[in-house]
Amino acid sequence: MKYILLIALIVGGGYYYHRYTTTQDNSQALALLLDELVEQGSVDLFDLKDANVKRIYAICAQNEEMLLGSGRTVSDCMQAHDVKRAECEEVIFRLAPLTIDSREDLLDYTKRYLRCTLPYKDLKYQSY
Repeated sequence: MKYILLIALIVGGGYYYHRYTTTQDNSQALALLLDELVEQGSVDLFDLKDANVKRIYAICAQNEEMLLGSGRTVSDCMQAHDVKRAECEEVIFRLAPLTIDSREDLLDYTKRYLRCTLPYKDLKYQSY
């Protein structure tokens, strides 16, 4: 019985540690792209799309208490994003260049993508 409890604690602790570090990594994805833009002078469009998806997932995870309080889950938030993802990428990045060369353009694409795909308007997040 002690071993089952110990194994459950270890697995639970590992799960929450993984979830916390993944959320932190996802929330820093856009900041890392901004740093890359400063260092290299441009950012690949595909990296921007990936960073935006990670940021949406982080926003969902960081608003877990608010979501649960309103009868929604983090998984629902992420799935709602996934449903709109292809449609919004087509609309927002349709005429975008393959490399983004300015901070203003990068932030503009990010804001437009967030407005389009963020499933719930009451989620709180840090704007850049």
